[in-house]
Amino acid sequence: MAAVAVGWGSIGVLVRWVALPSVALVWSRVAIGSLGLGLCLLIRPGDRAARLFGHRPARTVATGLLLAGHWVALFSALRQAPIGTVLLVTYLGPVLVAAAAPAVLGERVSMRLAVLVGIAALGCALVVSPVAHGASGSGLALSGLAAVTYASLTLLGKPLAEHYGGMRLAFQQQTVAALVLAPLAAKAAWGSPRLSWVWLVVLGLGHTAIGTAVFFSALARVEATVIGLLGYLEPASAVIFGWWLLSEPPSALTLIGGAMIVGAGLVALRSSSTPTIPPPEVAGAVR
Repeated sequence: MAAVAVGWGSIGVLVRWVALPSVALVWSRVAIGSLGLGLCLLIRPGDRAARLFGHRPARTVATGLLLAGHWVALFSALRQAPIGTVLLVTYLGPVLVAAAAPAVLGERVSMRLAVLVGIAALGCALVVSPVAHGASGSGLALSGLAAVTYASLTLLGKPLAEHYGGMRLAFQQQTVAALVLAPLAAKAAWGSPRLSWVWLVVLGLGHTAIGTAVFFSALARVEATVIGLLGYLEPASAVIFGWWLLSEPPSALTLIGGAMIVGAGLVALRSSSTPTIPPPEVAGAVR
């Protein structure tokens, strides 16, 4: 999960390189991701199509809608507000997960873990503070929606991930999201095909198919609050990718915030409880 969060930090760079409307970007990543995961499930022994939506299909569809809503809200917010403001508001999501996990999932959030989440949240604020200003009302609203949908997706997705396994659940959600967004994507202003669209394949197969499959596989085995905390590595790594690929050097305050996030994540990894071993049918789904 830590590695996936670091990789997700490069999404902002790809969005800069591919000039497409938000809904077109989101549809492309979920459609390509769904296709890639579907092919993997077809050739993987033991996977039957009849089982794909056999357990709580309404909840599975709901998480697919949340996934579509989260990414559309996030990408739209990035178009209407400074990236720092968007990340600052969106990454209230892990705080919401930590607050709701005891009631929704029955997870016990220790004082130590709560403190680590607070440290990471403060580090996120320091990371994005140099550019966290000047947001419009709609940009803030979209960022808030991205935070709420992230938290809801994590909380609702955990029991489904424990049943289906990460790859199958990621396929389900991305298929639902692709179907829902298809009419909107068809009306978007795509323009003429460009070479930069090659990055959509990287975004779809790497960041979306592999990334979300690993995310849900980890979510099935680790506390949701720990997963949320590790998610703070995304804005920290985004600074590094921006520095490396976009020539956007970070400030000293940004580096301090990044160190806080990484430090809190390392402590959480070392001190988190032993991963839950899923029952045989779930273990088979995860493998």
